[in-house]
Amino acid sequence: MKKRSTFGVITAECYRAHTAEMMSGILAQCTLADCNVIVLSAKNNFQEPVTTHNYHEADLYELAQEPEFDGFLYDRNSFAHQGIRKHIDDLLKRTGKPVMLLDASEVPYFENTVTHDPEAFELLVEHLIQVHGYRKIYCLTGQKAFTQSAERLEAYCNVMQRHGLYYDESYYAYGDFWRDYPVEYAQRIISGVLSKPEAVVCANDVMADALIAALTKAGIRVPEDIAVTGFDGNLEDAQSDVALTTCKKSHAQLGADAVRRLYSIITGRSCRRVPADRSRIQIGRSCGCIPVRHRTASSRREQRLLTDHKEWFYQSELMFEMMHTETLHEILSVVANRAYLICHWNQLRIFLTADYLRAARDDRSVPSRKDCCEVLWCDRAGRSSGISDRAVKQSAIIADLTQEAQHPTAYYLSPLHMNEQQFGLMALSFGKLPCCYQAEYCTFLNCLCLALEHLTLPGKRDTAREKSIENPQLFEALVPLSEEMQQHPEKDWSIQVLCQHTHISRSYLQRMYKTYFGKSIFEELIDFRMQKAKALLRDTELSISEVAAACGYGSYSHFANQFKAQEDITPSRYREKCSAT
Repeated sequence: MKKRSTFGVITAECYRAHTAEMMSGILAQCTLADCNVIVLSAKNNFQEPVTTHNYHEADLYELAQEPEFDGFLYDRNSFAHQGIRKHIDDLLKRTGKPVMLLDASEVPYFENTVTHDPEAFELLVEHLIQVHGYRKIYCLTGQKAFTQSAERLEAYCNVMQRHGLYYDESYYAYGDFWRDYPVEYAQRIISGVLSKPEAVVCANDVMADALIAALTKAGIRVPEDIAVTGFDGNLEDAQSDVALTTCKKSHAQLGADAVRRLYSIITGRSCRRVPADRSRIQIGRSCGCIPVRHRTASSRREQRLLTDHKEWFYQSELMFEMMHTETLHEILSVVANRAYLICHWNQLRIFLTADYLRAARDDRSVPSRKDCCEVLWCDRAGRSSGISDRAVKQSAIIADLTQEAQHPTAYYLSPLHMNEQQFGLMALSFGKLPCCYQAEYCTFLNCLCLALEHLTLPGKRDTAREKSIENPQLFEALVPLSEEMQQHPEKDWSIQVLCQHTHISRSYLQRMYKTYFGKSIFEELIDFRMQKAKALLRDTELSISEVAAACGYGSYSHFANQFKAQEDITPSRYREKCSAT
């Protein structure tokens, strides 16, 4: 039988709405083209500063070098950190395999599938003119270096010319596709440097939302004083209360088109296109219309199903059950029994490294090497391998996942790790459904990683288990707070603030925190701040005073003294040593 092609998808945060839609197009097109899909996706993005934990999350992408991959679809825009992006660029270049970017800025050594949507942008300008009768319309497009910026500006000009409306160079401006420039642009309108328009059409939703927020803050009403529209239907963190009129792009079509192009490059053949929705206007209040949401019966059913699973997940005792396990067998049993919490799941497979198995079981007969064991396989139909130790070479995991001969397979691979400790991988499949996991799956993975880590720290685990029985609600409340402290140690984490979060007394909180985590709140916070400080000193060019401020210290001297006391080296000397290595 002819070998089926295997496409790798490189992305981050699959649960984001636009990424999930793009994945649906990729998976549907790959199924039609009879190709396997392996999605390498980190649970978290890599925002500044990148912690040690984040760096080891990126180790997942080393799997791209496995020979089973025939080509890659690379969602480069999904990675916020430039260093991680460059690392993945280098990894993919070294593979020598074809790489297709997904609507990203041009990279000389990769192909790129770009959304060409000037007609959709014209629809928005037409809507402002024909439905609302606006005549003085400005355009805020993106950066000059981007093809999309020029296309959308040209579409604006075409519509204005078609309707015989006046415009000149003051009517349009190049922005940044982000939130900074729209604030500056709003100030130009507020101060009178730009005469007040009737409407502004923006080249993406993020800029439109930032512009609305800035205008509203200055007392300019949207849409009563100035109408604003966005574009791309890609906004997930609105800062404004005004429902945005935008044009919903078909991210699924982008994913499908990218697969077809990559398939043609690899095989020299073309494949039939899967049907997908085209771009359409999404009416909000920001243009002056009454918001309308068109939802089909199937989309309503899907939304109800997602809502139900979310409620089941957060009402479950998953965290409590995980933290009360004493053996690896118990942890894996919880995973198998709670897999139903993952909406649409079809198969779960867990691969653990031999090194981790050796440490978790305190069994020196397990060889310390880079090989793995598949310790769990289960599916929605109730079939399961049970808890096993089926040996699988780490370099053969991709081949193991794609060896099914009857139909193409698709798996999402996620790393199982905690800080510098690598446990293995989890593989999730939705069978033939072209869908993606929700944010709750990331929490599922985090709970599993915490439980796996505790097996190698029996003293800490036993103490936490003993006291969490006494007060499980407090323990479950403090775990995410501790994680938040680690992610953002620069915030005000005073005892008073934590007491307000947990609604318990100061003395009881301090005593229970140290019981659970082995350190006082103050000691834990210093450790987290030192981790962040070392990352900033190592990976950025911020001055030491700026590093101190970014880590929550009010003065340089306090930071320098505490750093020296904790690390037995001055901050400047630590930076010099890192630069020399």
